[in-house]
Amino acid sequence: MIRRAWAAPLVAAVTLTACAGQPDEMNLRDSFAEQIASVAGVTAFERDGDELRFSGPDGRGGTAGWRVRINSAVLEPGPDDQAPYEGHVVSSWSRDGELIESLGTMSGLPAAIQDAGIAQVCYALWDTASNTWDW
Repeated sequence: MIRRAWAAPLVAAVTLTACAGQPDEMNLRDSFAEQIASVAGVTAFERDGDELRFSGPDGRGGTAGWRVRINSAVLEPGPDDQAPYEGHVVSSWSRDGELIESLGTMSGLPAAIQDAGIAQVCYALWDTASNTWDW
């Protein structure tokens, strides 16, 4: 009986860990936010649901106040077994209160943000080896 007492929490922990590593829209949104927060020069990062606020590179050699709104996050089939899912994120960006328009495949975001794989319309691939989104 004592052996069963430690087995139940162990099974629950393993089950939760396995479930936590599955791709879904929520961890895609979380990963998108984390990717932005990881950009060099991004400070004072705050998240309230699908709205992100931070200070960061303005693309003109200075710093700006940014507001990002995640408009949608959708999972689609990926290209192969190593990346079985593509996560597509559409977002609206404002720099110092001014909306940054996306020009088709061209982004008006600073290079530092784009170099991190982030844009107004972007995607990530689910990496089965690490159970994370790869931008």
